[in-house]
Amino acid sequence: MRLPGNLTPAPCPPGRICPSVRLTLDDGVERAYLLDLLACTGTRCGTYEPRVHLAHILARQGHRPDWLAEFTGLPPTAARCIADVAAHP
Repeated sequence: MRLPGNLTPAPCPPGRICPSVRLTLDDGVERAYLLDLLACTGTRCGTYEPRVHLAHILARQGHRPDWLAEFTGLPPTAARCIADVAAHP
C-alpha cells in the first residue's frame, strides 16, 4: 500500500466524518489532520501526516504526550491534543 505524501488532502465518503483532529504543526497553519487514513475514501476531508497517525496509535497504547512529542517530533501542544483525543474516542 502506498501512503500519500505529507500534507496531501485525503479522501472521505460523502456524509461521513473521518476521525480527525485540528492541529497547528510546523508550518503554523491550523488544519484537520486525519487520525486513520484507512477509514476515509471519497471526497476530501483532511490532511494525512504520518507523525499524527503514529502519535495517535501510540497514545491509544498509553504513551504520554511528552514522550509522543519527543518520539514523533510533533509540537508538545499537538501531542497533548492527540493524546486527549485518543483517551476519549
